[in-house]
Amino acid sequence: MVIVADIFSLLAGIAGWYYMFYSRAAQKLQRIEAGRLNALRIRLRRTNGFVMLLLAGCFFAACHRTDPGEARSFAILFLAVLVLLAVIVSLALVDIRLTWKLRKDLKEVRS
Repeated sequence: MVIVADIFSLLAGIAGWYYMFYSRAAQKLQRIEAGRLNALRIRLRRTNGFVMLLLAGCFFAACHRTDPGEARSFAILFLAVLVLLAVIVSLALVDIRLTWKLRKDLKEVRS
């Protein structure tokens, strides 16, 4: 079971690293999206990447560095994992909302 946790931590860390440093999808929208909204989208994705890196580290530490007998540290680390997951989902929902607004604006321009 620890191998699954290690794989999840590695994949979350890789995804976070990619979103922070290599993802250029939001920058490609500069041609069709307002500058302020595009800058917000870029910041959201980079922040989300950072939170994914934190999630990877926290989940790895929770699975390897705590003894289930130490209920306090075990609970704190897994609570941190849940909070980081909630932050990731919240940032993704804001990004989706910006995408819906962009689509709506493009439909209005085409009409």
